[in-house]
Parts: sequence; structure tokens; C-alpha cells
Amino acid sequence: MRQGRLQLVLIRSAACPPSPWSRHPLLVAGVLALALASTARAEREPVLEAAELVDDSLLAGPGWRVEPRVQVRGYQARFVIHTDWGELEADSVDMLTVRVAEMPALEALQRTGVTQVLMESAAGKFGEPVHAVSAIAREPMRAGKGLPRGVARYFSERWERLRGATRRVADRSHSLVMQDGSPYDNPTGPLGEAGTDDPSPKRGFWQRRGRELGRLAKQEVGFPAARQSLADRLALDPHTRNPLIVPRLDGLAWAETTGRLATGEALALLGGPAGQVMSRAMQVNRLVLQEPPERIRARNHEILANHCVDERLLRAFLADGAYSPTLQVEFTDLFVALDPAGGCEALLETALMAGDEAQARFVVNGLRLMRHALGEESRGGTFMPQGALLAYETTGGEFVLPLAVDWLSWTPQIRRWFDLPTVGNRPHRTLLVAGAISPRAESELTERGWSLVQRPPYPGAPPYRRGLDFAAVD
Repeated sequence: MRQGRLQLVLIRSAACPPSPWSRHPLLVAGVLALALASTARAEREPVLEAAELVDDSLLAGPGWRVEPRVQVRGYQARFVIHTDWGELEADSVDMLTVRVAEMPALEALQRTGVTQVLMESAAGKFGEPVHAVSAIAREPMRAGKGLPRGVARYFSERWERLRGATRRVADRSHSLVMQDGSPYDNPTGPLGEAGTDDPSPKRGFWQRRGRELGRLAKQEVGFPAARQSLADRLALDPHTRNPLIVPRLDGLAWAETTGRLATGEALALLGGPAGQVMSRAMQVNRLVLQEPPERIRARNHEILANHCVDERLLRAFLADGAYSPTLQVEFTDLFVALDPAGGCEALLETALMAGDEAQARFVVNGLRLMRHALGEESRGGTFMPQGALLAYETTGGEFVLPLAVDWLSWTPQIRRWFDLPTVGNRPHRTLLVAGAISPRAESELTERGWSLVQRPPYPGAPPYRRGLDFAAVD
């Protein structure tokens, strides 16, 4: 038939019987209406003004500034920091605080004297060791390869299926690393296939057998002690993953330990302690500065072994490269403060799903958020796995979900996750969010019976700007 200039050709297929749905048009209309309404209620993650998220002190300083607009991805704000020495990314407000606190140390490591020493070392017979040590030090960042960025993957149903393999994968990634490399870098492995577009990431010698050899060589010549002394002078976490700091800190420590510099000369090159000018400096646990990583792991193992009976799982966590010694000490101390009655293995399995430092901090900050927001009510509860996230049931029967995220949007993924029966059928449930909840998400979660706590003040909380509404930018 014709309709104006448009000719419609209708063809009836005798071979295909009518669909059962065609006999129930009202039912079809209802299903479509529900689907459309559900989609309409969902929202995209916004672009925010950085000045509405954090105070001005975290947005600019000598030699650096933060990009004024911030994309929220994976429920964390993604900051871009422009410095006189290169560009940095910070995958959350928490990471931005860390990177800003490191700026005085970064400036000190760029001084002319330090640069001259590194240039001479690279040009002389020490050049190869300096290059090797820098490469080895950068290698712990490897966990980010092949994995989607951000913490959104913790809400994915896919990670429910991977939970059962966490122990096996994590233990193998460290027990056999000298022979086989890391499964986290293998794009065909169970974690690598989660999100890389690169079919064959390159590996240096430090990612295979040479990594262990390099570690032992560094210990033999006193490299860790020199590095810790330099970090102490800089008021810096010796296990920082800052890509602008790591190579220079390693090179200077190597020059000191191989005789390129006289004893203590590297410290003199840095001048006075950088921490003196850091008003909001990151608090580095003195244990991390005073003890070698091996002793720190032994200390954490002794503490956690009193609660976790799965020895292989415990060893896997203590050897996980996503968690620096600093984060592992915080994790262990928070565990002791919570003093849970059960669920240690569930906590470790969730912790092992972290693929990089930002995700490891998400886990640790969730514990910190829960410990301080609940106070004494947080003690003696039980950790309960909820897919790839971890909830906590208090002794009073309250179901608590801590989310150390910057901005919780009502995305389709979040909607699906909170509609899971195992999550939504609890009689008394509380959601703790370190940052903000969008108005849409707040309405939907309240309608589903959740008690909401946003931006609770506690020691170590990300320094969100208070008293202002977060305005999304198109």
C-alpha cells in the first residue's frame, strides 16, 4: 500500500507461526513500559567542577594545577594534574590528596643536583642498574594492565563468577611468579580478559625471572634502606606508585648504595625535609619507614593468622602487588580495630579482586569508613560477601554496605546491583558513602528501604568540600 510518497510492502510469512507475545499485546506493552521507565530512571555519570568537589588547596600550587573539570568514571572522580615535570592522573579524591601531598617531594627530586647525579649515573657504568631498578620499581603498577579502571567492576555480575577462582589465581600469581610471570598480565587469563584491547602486552625481564633476582640484588647492597631514608627525608611513602617520583627516587637510592655518592650525600642533595612545608601531608606509618617489607609482611601475617584459617589465601593477600606495605599495614590495623567475629576469608577474597592502587584504596577506605562511621557498633560483626563487594553485619543485625566512592550515580549497573535479592531483602540495611549520592540515586535507594549516610567525618576521610551542592556539567 501507499502512504503519501512512502510505499510499504507487507509480507506475511506462512512458515513462522505467530509469536505467543503477539496474542498478549497488553502484556507486551506493560513489559516495554516497565523497561522504558527503568531506563529513564537511570542516569549517566556526570562531569563535575573540581572546585565543587574539593577545597582550593588541592587544585593548584607551585609548579602544578588540576584540570578544572572532572569526569566521574566508575563512581570515582578522575583528576588530571598538570605539573612542571609531567602530567599525573589521580583516580579519586583520595588519590588526589596523596598526589598533592607528594608535590614537595617531587619538586625536591627535580633539583639540579639530583638531576646531575642521575644523568652521570645513567651515562656511566651504573646506567644499566639504574635503569633496571627503575623498571623493577615501576613493575608493581602492572596490576592495572588488562583490567578496567575504576571500582565499577566491583558492581559487575561478572565478578560474582570470578570469586570462586580468586584464591587459585591470586596464589599462583605469587607462588609461581619466577617461572610463569603474573597471570594478571596475561590477556588470555581469567583476570586479563576483563578489559584489555592489547592482545600482547610486552614484558621486560623484571616481569619474569629477573624480577626476583633484581629484588635480591637490591637487598644485598642495602638499596631498601637507602630508599627508605630518602623517603623519610621527603616525608614520602617509600612505596609510592607516583610515576614521576619512582624513577628518580630509585636512581638516587641506587647511586647512594653503589658508591656513586658518598654516604649521606643523597640526603644532602634533597635539602631540608620536604614534610616541613606540607600542611596536609600524608601520614606515613612509622613502621613502614623503619622496617623492611619482609618484616612488615611477617607482622601482618602473625596478626591476621589469628583470624584467617586459610593460609594460602592469607599468603596471597600479603604478596599482592596492588597493596603496598603501607596499605597492608592500614588494612591489618583496621581489621584489628573491627575485631570481627567471622568472615576473614570473605574479606581477603574481596581484597584480592583489587587490580591496582586505586582499587586497593577503595577496599581499605571502606574498612576505615565503616570503623569510624559505626563507632563501637562496628566491633564484633561478620563480613558477608555480596558479589564482588563486601558487606558487614553488626552484632545488632544491621546490614552495612561501605562504599568509598566520590559520587554514586544511579547508573543501570548500580540499579541492577541494588535490585539483587541477596542485597535488597535485608530488613535493616545502611549504605555508607564516603562522597556524595546523586539526588536520583538517593531517591531510588530510599524508596528501596536503605538508610543513607553521606560524607561522614572521620580520620583519613577524603577532603570533600562541604556546604556546597555538587553541580553536574553537561
